[in-house]
Amino acid sequence: MKFTKVMLSVSALALMMIPAKAANGPAYNPATAVAASGTVTAVRVVPVGQPLAGVHVMLKTKANTVDVYLAPKDFMNFLKTNFAAGDEIDVTGSRVKSGTADVILAREVSDGVDVIELRDLYGAPAWENWGVEADPAAIH
Repeated sequence: MKFTKVMLSVSALALMMIPAKAANGPAYNPATAVAASGTVTAVRVVPVGQPLAGVHVMLKTKANTVDVYLAPKDFMNFLKTNFAAGDEIDVTGSRVKSGTADVILAREVSDGVDVIELRDLYGAPAWENWGVEADPAAIH
């Protein structure tokens, strides 16, 4: 019995260390974590079925302009969160390649007043289990 519990714990730990992959897109990698601050220059929604489908903002920093993937559109609507050109935001996330372009997969976004946690520290998306009712028997 102890062996089974240890194996399950080790397996769970190993799964936590696997980079979280966005649907049809690059994986979140904690090793490429970055923080960026700047002004939103554009907001766009990539349609479902395309890589990194959902809400993106173009963020103009002091150094450059970078594409920031936030989350699926329905999840952002659920949070009643939207961004507009001219908003000043701070983003923490993983800088990855999507095709030939750099994109930041946002983990946390702040407008100076509110902070939105879109992923956990390992990159697992908050929307992954969104709308799934917890099984009371599984809660210890």
